[in-house]
Amino acid sequence: MKKIILLAMALCLVCTGAMAQKKNAKPAKTAPKTVTLQSTANAVSPKMEEETKIIDLPEVMGMDMPLIECLKQRRTIRDLRDEEIPQEMISSLLWSAYGFNREDEGKRVVPSAVNMQEFDIYLFTRDGVYLYEAEKNHLVLVLSDDHRQEISSQKHFAMAPVSILIVANYDRMGVFQKDKETRDFYAAVDCGYVSQNIYLFCASHDLGTVACGGIDRDTLHKLLGITNGKALLAHPVGMHN
Repeated sequence: MKKIILLAMALCLVCTGAMAQKKNAKPAKTAPKTVTLQSTANAVSPKMEEETKIIDLPEVMGMDMPLIECLKQRRTIRDLRDEEIPQEMISSLLWSAYGFNREDEGKRVVPSAVNMQEFDIYLFTRDGVYLYEAEKNHLVLVLSDDHRQEISSQKHFAMAPVSILIVANYDRMGVFQKDKETRDFYAAVDCGYVSQNIYLFCASHDLGTVACGGIDRDTLHKLLGITNGKALLAHPVGMHN
């Protein structure tokens, strides 16, 4: 009987000690949840994270001036005023540069070799850079803020309320990509048609413009993410004295 009592007392002491140890023990640290970090290889620039902004353009304006008179009035004007251009005029300017005149056939106002239609047209304004989408007649915001002076250090880019940048997209040039000399030749020829249409529209609406090849291509390519193409020509456009 004595042995049974002693055994029971021993068991009580063991249980009491175990409970005290459990009560005073510090809680065990749990392993943190695994966090997957997004790769920055394809990270979007902060400027591109903004909500897409689309501006629907007004219908194209009519042109009252005869073509022969437009040709007579066509000239290079660098002395531009920092004065807003009506949106209706901007819409017609962009259409004249690279719009569709035969939408059912997918044909534009300017020709291109084997109908490549290789250009992207960007509009630089005070509040951002926009990509012109002629088939929907609207502008898509690419970058916010004023980047006009990044086209070139020439003063008319800072003064002109808008500037048009003509970019050859080599991905659209098909077999011509294989021969750099041929590719560059046709891109330059096709760009000339766009440039002349800008000149003629400006002449018909008393706007000033100048075709500028001296642009900062390295800066523009980084700014717009151009990897397989080339910024060929820029046109600052504005009212003039």
